Amino acid sequence: MNYRIVFLCIQIILWMGNTVQGREDYQIILEPRWEDLEEDALRATKFGGKLFLVGSIIFKKNARDPILLNYMQLSWKGENIDNLICSLYKKMPDRDFLPIQDYLICDGVWNKRKQQILLRFEEEQALGPTTVFYLVFMIPETLERIIKAGRFSIDECCLPGPFKQCICAGQLDLAFASVTSTAS
Repeated sequence: MNYRIVFLCIQIILWMGNTVQGREDYQIILEPRWEDLEEDALRATKFGGKLFLVGSIIFKKNARDPILLNYMQLSWKGENIDNLICSLYKKMPDRDFLPIQDYLICDGVWNKRKQQILLRFEEEQALGPTTVFYLVFMIPETLERIIKAGRFSIDECCLPGPFKQCICAGQLDLAFASVTSTAS
């Protein structure tokens, strides 16, 4: 019986040692892009909006611990939106990004009341040393001005434990304004 208690204590100590890492071991980098992916204006009209690569969400970790991500949630800060269509894609190593089915992780669900996007993955995603996701929106012309004036923030609740420490004021925002201000 004493062996079980000692074994349990050792397991807890090892678990705590593996999960409490320094800030430098875990990073989330958001790179706003706001690239218009729609080359054909007629197609944009037919489908109800233009495809925009809103930005990339990059998870970096130096720790060897396996970390799985099964959803992301983004909150909208700006004028209320009735509906928003979005998808999340994963960057494949050594390949250019294309918004195609092979790279699709999931489609987002817009919550009008909470003004949030829920991206629930079809399969859990193992985060490697560097894992890159691309956020793509279908934006109708009527919403383009509104979306470019606001911002999206990743909600802490969706982040795996070690990545929660990455949340700080403004660090996890995607905004068109940050693209235009750095470009000048």
